[in-house]
Amino acid sequence: MVIDLDPPRGAGDLAIGMPIEEAERILREISGFMPPAPGEARNKGFAHYDSELSISLDFDSRGVVRAIELFRPEGDVQITFRGLSLFEEPADVVIARFSEMFRIEIEDEGLNVTVPDVFIGLWRSVTPEESGGEEGRYFESVLIAAPGYGA
Repeated sequence: MVIDLDPPRGAGDLAIGMPIEEAERILREISGFMPPAPGEARNKGFAHYDSELSISLDFDSRGVVRAIELFRPEGDVQITFRGLSLFEEPADVVIARFSEMFRIEIEDEGLNVTVPDVFIGLWRSVTPEESGGEEGRYFESVLIAAPGYGA
């Protein structure tokens, strides 16, 4: 399965600006959806999948989706932007490809990378230099948002 990011419009069938109730229905329809275990509390707008993909929606007080964050899957799921697989390619490759196309901002020595012109933010908890190994070679999440989000 491929989920293509189209910021600031959306990701796959999820659209920024849609009502959270509609977005939650779409989250449940994505292949591999794992419903909460009995007694498990989940935040509104959060879904987890058997591929280890997680999706978290941020919404405003009116219940309108304003950002979509996808967390790195392990299985056969690709998260792409203009043909670039954001979690299968090493973070250094993703940064280089984005910097060829857009202005990028790198913060916290590479933990946070934003691509403001296309409303994308990438995150990892550690860099390979910090971990001394494989950990941190890949981004752990990508967020797309509506213009003005977080301002």
